[in-house]
Amino acid sequence: MTLSDSSKGAVNWTPIPTGIADIAKLAAPRRILASRKNNPFELKTWQITAVIERYRVQSNGEIALEMNDVHTSTYMNAYMPNPKCLSKSTRGRTDILAARTAFTKACPAPTAAWQTLGATVQLSGVGFWNPVKTTLGALGNGAELRPVTRFTLMEGCGKF
Repeated sequence: MTLSDSSKGAVNWTPIPTGIADIAKLAAPRRILASRKNNPFELKTWQITAVIERYRVQSNGEIALEMNDVHTSTYMNAYMPNPKCLSKSTRGRTDILAARTAFTKACPAPTAAWQTLGATVQLSGVGFWNPVKTTLGALGNGAELRPVTRFTLMEGCGKF
């Protein structure tokens, strides 16, 4: 979840443009393992444009983003890890921190309660299969972007 695993070097860092609806069509692995080896979705960085419907800071300090593809009404989650959870060996540590800082500087401070936002963003993140699919905004296949590696505010949060 923080790119500190032994396979972090195998992740393609060049973002692949896609949409939430396309990620929703991917088949989840039958068994979700801790290793990303031989897992094409988790070995890539994905770039999407979406609306952040809601966000919050979780008890572990991670920022959860519930994103919406307005054209298809498809929701997906992305996560910005707590900086304290990133080790010195975290791949892309600077990028991950910069994405989180860009979000927190542009938008109202996250709280523990879900906050609505409605901001259009372009963000990149590494694919992650989550076995828990009951979280607000979760895709049915469990696909998420975790961690977010780039964040660009396009509209909203006071930007005009």
